[in-house]
Amino acid sequence: MSAGFGYEVTPTYQPVLFVGYLSEDFGGSKNRVLSISVKNSFYFTREPLLNYFNPYGGLSITWGNTNNTFRSLPDYYPDEYYFQNKVHFAPFVGGELYFKLKYINPFEGVGVYAELSAFDAYLLEAIRTKYVKPHMALSLALGVTVYIN
Repeated sequence: MSAGFGYEVTPTYQPVLFVGYLSEDFGGSKNRVLSISVKNSFYFTREPLLNYFNPYGGLSITWGNTNNTFRSLPDYYPDEYYFQNKVHFAPFVGGELYFKLKYINPFEGVGVYAELSAFDAYLLEAIRTKYVKPHMALSLALGVTVYIN
């Protein structure tokens, strides 16, 4: 689970900071995972298409911390055996349907989005091996964004 807050720097650039947490109680993980991500979204148009649709793309940078993440490969692994798993890059492309809220202060609007992304480690394995197929490196996210004045 993660939550984040963002800011519209320009009409076409919106960074968002996310903090995520996974525990044995939530998600059934055998490890506790803390993650921090910066999602950099760049809108392809200044105004929504057809008054509602905002296409965008960008890059997320994620730092993860758990008992089995590492920034550089430990000495006991052969060179290039594993990809470092502490920092990841995830390019994405998506679109959001945006609806203005007129009389609900302090909320400006709400958006419903769909986003296709790829994780750097999976992309690398899809290129390097036959085991990971290109479609296996892709993820689809669906979500809701609430805009506050």
